[in-house]
Amino acid sequence: MMEAAGLDALLVISPEFFLWATGAPAGVAAGWRRLGAAMAVIPADPASPVGAVASDLFAPAALAAGCAPLRTHAIWPEALSLRAVMREGTSAAELVAAATADRPADFARPSTFDREAALAQLRALLADQRLAAVRIGVELSAVPATDLLALEAAIAPARISDASLLLDRLRSHKSPAEIALLRQAGAITEAALTAFIPAIREGATRPELGRHFLDLVQQHGGAATAPLTAWEYVGFGTSPWSSPGGVQRGDVVKVDVGAVVGGYSADLGRTFTLGPAPRLAREVFAPLLDAFEAGRALFSPGTALATIHATCLRVVRDAGFPSYARGHFGHGLGASIWSEEWPFTAADSDVVLEPGMVMAFELPWYLDGIGGFIVEDMLLITETGAETLAGAGLPRGLVEL
Repeated sequence: MMEAAGLDALLVISPEFFLWATGAPAGVAAGWRRLGAAMAVIPADPASPVGAVASDLFAPAALAAGCAPLRTHAIWPEALSLRAVMREGTSAAELVAAATADRPADFARPSTFDREAALAQLRALLADQRLAAVRIGVELSAVPATDLLALEAAIAPARISDASLLLDRLRSHKSPAEIALLRQAGAITEAALTAFIPAIREGATRPELGRHFLDLVQQHGGAATAPLTAWEYVGFGTSPWSSPGGVQRGDVVKVDVGAVVGGYSADLGRTFTLGPAPRLAREVFAPLLDAFEAGRALFSPGTALATIHATCLRVVRDAGFPSYARGHFGHGLGASIWSEEWPFTAADSDVVLEPGMVMAFELPWYLDGIGGFIVEDMLLITETGAETLAGAGLPRGLVEL
C-alpha cells in the first residue's frame, strides 16, 4: 500500500497508532495529544524494523518491543534505573551520581515534554534509517495545526503527505494479538451484561446502574491479560438521554456497553423493558430487529458495508417508517479514543469486508417520548463468514423483565 501511494515510510503520531505500530505504550506524555511525545517510523521496506522516538521513561518498553533504531527525549518525571550501578554498601547518593554521570551539567527536565527536543530526535531517527530526504506519509489527522509547521521544518527536505486513511485501512485488519485482546473484551462484556440484568429493577437510578456495570466488568475480568477498563451508556424511560429519577414499570431500558482490554474496546447493546413491553415500544423495536437479522446475514468477506447499510435502512422504512434515517449501522473496533473506529457501515463507505476485520453491528433508534432502543453484536470477519465475539449468549429481542 505504501508503494502504491509512492511513500517510503509512514510516520505515526497518535498514542493508539503508536501502540499498534510498535507494540509499546506511547506513555503518559501522550495524554496531551500534542506532537512529539511518541512517534514511530514504519519504512516501506519490509526488511527494515520500525523505528521510534519515545520518552526516556517509556524507552525500555519500546526497546523491549523491538523498536530499532530508538531515539529518546526527556519528560518531566525523574525515573532512573540504578540496576547497572548497584553495589553493596553504596549510598543512594552515590548510586544516583553514578547513574547520571553522563548527564550534562546544565541538564533540566521540561515541565511536560520539549517538542523541539523530540523533533530533533525524529530528524536523527530518519537519518539513522536513511530516510532523510524521502516522501513520508504522516498521520496528519493526529497532528495539531499549531505543530504542523514545526514538523515540516524538522524533517525537511523530506516531503510529507497525508496518510491518515491509509493507516486506517491498515489498522482495520487486526493481528492475532489484537484479535485476542478484542476476544477477551467481548467475553468480559457479555458476562458483565448478563450479570447486570438483575440490577434493572424498579427504582434503580442511572448513576447506580452505570456504576454497577463498571463494577461487574472488574468482577468478570479475571482473564484479562492487559489493563482493564470499561464504558457504559445505560438509559431508560421515555427520555433516554436524561433518564430522570428511577426505573419504573413499563420503561424501556437501553444498555450499550463495552469492556476495554489493553486499549481494545468491545461494544455490545441490548434493549429491555421492566414488565410487559408497551405497544409503542414493540412497534418500534420489531423492525429494528428485522433489519438487524437481515444485515447480520450479510456479514461475510466480499460484502460492501454500503450494501449492509442500504439493506438495514430499507427494512426499517418498509416496515412503516419511511422517514427513518441513520448515518451508520456500526463501525470497526480496536484501540481508539473511544469505541467507534473506522470503517463505518455507511452509505458512503467504499469498504468491502475482509477476514481479520472486527466490527460492531448495531441497529439503534432514540425516540424521546417512547425510549431508546438498540440491538448490537461484536463480530470478527472470518474466511467464511462472521464469528460473534460478544452477544451470542444473549437474546436479541426486546426482553421483558
